[in-house]
Amino acid sequence: MPHRQPPRPSVETLVDTQVEALDGLMAELRLGIRDQRHFDRLEERGAAIAAGIRAAFREGTQ
Repeated sequence: MPHRQPPRPSVETLVDTQVEALDGLMAELRLGIRDQRHFDRLEERGAAIAAGIRAAFREGTQ
């Protein structure tokens, strides 16, 4: 019996996984940027969220 690959998630599902991460980032931004190190960490989180959204369009199904 051949091994079946699980169905790929939709673009919508994959993007939706980034919503919680973006909400968390926004909540922290609203509290204020404490210093340059904090800014850098927030920027990295933003870049990771953007990469996740970009990947969703490349890997998800329509």
